Amino acid sequence: MKGGCMNERRLFLKNGLLAMAGTAVSIAALSKTPKAEAAAGAKKYAMIIDLNRCTGCQSCVIACKAQNKTVAKKFNTKLLITEDGNYPDSRVVFTPVLCNQCENPPCVTACPVKATFKLPNGIVVTDWDKCQGIGACVPACPYEARFLDTRYKGQSGGKVDKCDFCLNRLEQGLMPACVEACAASARLFGDINAPEGEFAEYLKRTDLVSRKANLKIKTSMKYVPNRHSRKGGSL
Repeated sequence: MKGGCMNERRLFLKNGLLAMAGTAVSIAALSKTPKAEAAAGAKKYAMIIDLNRCTGCQSCVIACKAQNKTVAKKFNTKLLITEDGNYPDSRVVFTPVLCNQCENPPCVTACPVKATFKLPNGIVVTDWDKCQGIGACVPACPYEARFLDTRYKGQSGGKVDKCDFCLNRLEQGLMPACVEACAASARLFGDINAPEGEFAEYLKRTDLVSRKANLKIKTSMKYVPNRHSRKGGSL
């Protein structure tokens, strides 16, 4: 089903070459180089979601689906809808979730064939040429951000997919589809080594938190807690 399902993003990863900081880097080489993250000149991408701005419109989910053409009923970004407080003193809280691009990704160590690894720019990717659909990385992710795309053949009947911050769009100088689609500007994205505009201002905030902070996992995904939440900023 390559013609109908494998979009430019998948071809981008499948070809085995990623242009980063003006240099073509081999996926195979990166996956075998322990110190790849120390590559000079590499950008470090991060995303911040301000839960006070999110209206729950799901434009991010729709844009992501259209961009990545994920398998039916699977999404690279989702919107969690929860109730905060108790009736009649309660309110609805929207929390967009996606791959957290961990500093030390549990999914990477879980993959027995080294098909998933982290790029110098901080983005965790999967080499679909290597992926055998074993699926060990799926339960290893504490954020439930990975899933099997069953449209592709593999040892367990698929290839593992997840958010990669729209890596192919970044290489074209574009923002991730979800960021571009967010009318409320709840998603802020950029290079933490050279931040600009509102993203740079948000990086200075002292209230940024990670999801499931109790796990003490360092991530490139941060949130501004809902100021009205009764949960003390926990996500």
